[in-house]
Amino acid sequence: MAAGKIDRQSRKFTALMMLLLGAVAIAAWGRARLMDKISYAEHLDDRAVTVDGTDYTFRDLAVYLAYQEQEIEGQAKVYDLEHTEKYWNAHTNGQFIRAAGKTAAMDMAVHDIIFCEMAKQEGTVLSDEETAFAENQKLDFWNDLEEEGQERLGVSREEIDAAFERMALAQKQQQLYADEQGVDLREYNVNGSLYTELLKEHTYRINEKLFQRLNFGKITIE
Repeated sequence: MAAGKIDRQSRKFTALMMLLLGAVAIAAWGRARLMDKISYAEHLDDRAVTVDGTDYTFRDLAVYLAYQEQEIEGQAKVYDLEHTEKYWNAHTNGQFIRAAGKTAAMDMAVHDIIFCEMAKQEGTVLSDEETAFAENQKLDFWNDLEEEGQERLGVSREEIDAAFERMALAQKQQQLYADEQGVDLREYNVNGSLYTELLKEHTYRINEKLFQRLNFGKITIE
């Protein structure tokens, strides 16, 4: 009788342990799944961020992501031309350079979205000179990407044109707004103290499930 009771208790304990181990395995699989990197090209039209109720896709962020990649890759080549990954994976100021670059791309995009929408509301337009300047910036960016980077980015030349026009419009509106407030333009840069305050007047929500898994550093770079 006692032996039978012990045997039943043993089976219950074994079953309980199997359930617990199963739960742990499922949780571990879920965490690993969240860490799996995704292909940028396969998610171009998925929502990347929502700003003031409007959705923006990864396609809309293409220029910002590519720009940050090119900037960091340039620094990485100076750091170690033969082993650029060392720089990408370096840790500085409490954050990995790769992660910091991806965050910077998103921050720049949100900043320009806010000022571009402000420009539309104010009726701000680019002058011929400003349009020409934006065109030159776009050409420099496009040429720096080279053919392989252009293909990997996965957006058209026309989309790049539109993106640089929006960026130029945002920059112009930032200058006009700073002038209205009687402050230096830099106060409304991404890391400016007054921009931080302005940002509180807006809402934005990043699609973290995809953004954190974005394979930044390998979008336009082999």
